[in-house]
Order: sequence, then structure tokens, then C-alpha cells
Amino acid sequence: MLTDMPYKILNAIFFNLVLYFMTHLRREPGAFFFFVLVSFTLTLTMSMFFRTIASMSRTLSGAMAPAAVLILGLVIYTGFTIPTHYMLGWSRWINYIDPVSYGFESLMINEFHNRSFECSTFVPSGPGYGNVGGTNKVCSAVGSVAGSSVVDGDAYINSAFGYYHTHKWRCVISHFLLRLDISNTF
Repeated sequence: MLTDMPYKILNAIFFNLVLYFMTHLRREPGAFFFFVLVSFTLTLTMSMFFRTIASMSRTLSGAMAPAAVLILGLVIYTGFTIPTHYMLGWSRWINYIDPVSYGFESLMINEFHNRSFECSTFVPSGPGYGNVGGTNKVCSAVGSVAGSSVVDGDAYINSAFGYYHTHKWRCVISHFLLRLDISNTF
């Protein structure tokens, strides 16, 4: 693990620097460094996750099959593909133990908190509805308020995903505590 650390650090810096600015995410230093921190934490967490799977296998090909199935489950139950309120009761536990879901939630909160987005489509719309104003029209996006031409980022992630700003640091803290707990058991 220690010999991989310089590569992981350099990879996290260069990859996240390019990814962050190419996708035009929030142009603030605090948001950028939080993005790098969460991404690096998830890199270390998933690296240890795959090392654990590999330690239970005799060959590389024997480790690839369970790793592929588990990564598919982790990605599907992150909260984006299947929003958490649509997950079936018997499978909701996958989201609770999924480290990627906590990272995704933190990054979504990091990007949408204290931002407003212009509406592109209003309801009702079409010919003859151009003069409708006031509270008689609403933006078609989730979390919109009647009569407003903008959608609050916090209202959007609260309504669409059930993510709240108070959960922003939950990812980093839970991964740090998990690593401490695991390292104390050996």
C-alpha cells in the first residue's frame, strides 16, 4: 500500500485537476479541494476493498469475477442510477454499506449547495402561454417554486435525491473512522 501511495497521490492530483475544470464544476478553491479530498479518500477506500477481495483469491482471474459483480452493485446502488427512495426495502442495505454512495452524496452537496440555476422550461408552455406570469407558471425541474425563474440547488438535491447539506462531511469522516477501526483489529 505504501509503495502505491506516490502513484495514487499524483494520479489523484492530475486526474482530478483535469476532470474538475473540464466538466466546469464550481470555480471556488474550497469546493475544488473538497472534491480532491473526497476523490482521494474514495480511491484509497476502493483500493483496500479490491485488495481485500484479492486476498481471498488464489489467482488474478479468480479475483476479477467477484470484484466485477461487487463493483456493479456498488455503482447501481450509489443513489444516481436508482434514487434512494426508489430502492426496494430488501436491497436498501447495499446503499448503506456502499462507500461510493457516501462520496457521491458529498460531491453532489458540494456542487449544488448555495447555487441557483436558471429554468429552461416552464409549465404550462406552448402557444398561447407566453403571457402567463406570476404564480401561474412553474419551472419543470424538481425542487422549483411557483413563480420563480430559478431553482435553488439545495432544494433540488433535497427533493430529487434526499441529500442534505448536513451530510457533506459524512463521507470523509465515516471512511476515516472505518479505516481506524479496521487498522485497530489487526
